[in-house]
Amino acid sequence: MLSKEENELLVRVGPGTPMGGLFRRFWLPALLSEELPVPDCAPVRVRLLGEDLVAFRDSHGRVGLFDAFCPHRNAPLFFGRNEEAGLRCVYHGWKFDADGQCVDMPNCEEGEDFKRRVRIVSYPTLEGGGMVWAYMGPADRVPPPPGFDWFALPSDHVYVTKYFLDCNYLQTLENEFDPTHSAFLHRTLNPASSQSLQVIARSGVDLGRRAPNTRFDIYETDYGAALGRRRSDDGGLTLSTHFMMPCFSTAGAVSAPGTHPVNIKVPVDDDHSVFFRLKWSPEPLKPEVVHTWETANHEFPTRIPGAYVARANKSNDYLIDRSLQKFFNYTGMNPYPVQDFAVVENQRGPIANRSREVLTSSDRYIIFVRRKLANAAKAIAQGREPEEPWRPEAYRGIRNFLPVTPEDEARLRPAGAAKAAVAPSATAD
Repeated sequence: MLSKEENELLVRVGPGTPMGGLFRRFWLPALLSEELPVPDCAPVRVRLLGEDLVAFRDSHGRVGLFDAFCPHRNAPLFFGRNEEAGLRCVYHGWKFDADGQCVDMPNCEEGEDFKRRVRIVSYPTLEGGGMVWAYMGPADRVPPPPGFDWFALPSDHVYVTKYFLDCNYLQTLENEFDPTHSAFLHRTLNPASSQSLQVIARSGVDLGRRAPNTRFDIYETDYGAALGRRRSDDGGLTLSTHFMMPCFSTAGAVSAPGTHPVNIKVPVDDDHSVFFRLKWSPEPLKPEVVHTWETANHEFPTRIPGAYVARANKSNDYLIDRSLQKFFNYTGMNPYPVQDFAVVENQRGPIANRSREVLTSSDRYIIFVRRKLANAAKAIAQGREPEEPWRPEAYRGIRNFLPVTPEDEARLRPAGAAKAAVAPSATAD
């Protein structure tokens, strides 16, 4: 349970907030590269960390990301003309390059000289992993590019899309670090009747019979944290479900051998978030694997055409089917990301009231993640910068079921002793 003040610290991400300051120290995905498919294409609205922005790809292929409104008279730049290496406001013709510098001011006689003194609020961008990334923090503290293994891979090694969610980022991020929910929320009553579940079963992941009473340790790392479990054969340690500051995880099933999951939960504003769902492989993805992701839709829910919103969504109760719930699966909803959407978007509103929670030992990882984020945000407010953005090398080599050598284990920082992940007995002694 959190106090109202503790919850406010975690969920508020706008300019000037401690958590907003923390997120602004990292490179964050802002949109998909496919949303800006070619030079001089139409600009795109972007809302990120409570700020309204516009993105465009200029004539040279560079991506500009800046304030959605012209600094002259606050006209919306979404309607602007993307031409000749800049975005031109249609109200009075002011034009800005990808760095936010005004390069043309044709409506006034002093424009040729005065334009040099006018800049629009803009943010640096990078492209990697099929996404456009933005840095929105202090201009004198731009960190190096992200160090993820998949960041610089060719496009045929990465498959990524996104889904907008009607809830605060923390609700959907916490779901990543809830190790027992899959045994219930994602349970299938009759796996034999589901072709897509048979595919997952072949990978060794059983959504229907996963035991909830697992044991785990939490290990703090240079990039965030991970769950550690002991192998039954030799007692060796493996790390999975990595939390990579500030909003990245490796939670999720592996439906194709040799692929790895990454989930990214980015704050749009206090009440909304965007979920970038990514799969990657060191080798080119097989066409049949990508086809399955695009058509079987067990891991990538079908979207509304022309929108990054799942067809089964909050407005239609996620297309819940009570007959399906009675005879096929635990929830009556499909696929399993939609099952997650249903529970994270409906926790007493878009911002969960965590003062009304009753947490148990199975929630230890969630508690750890909350504390780590809160402590980092408080440190920002006190003038101490986070170290993780400056450690791109720490984000390399991260996999689920990652074996740990005895030498590396000696350097790990346990964040808590192993306990059975079940609620304590309510029976009096």
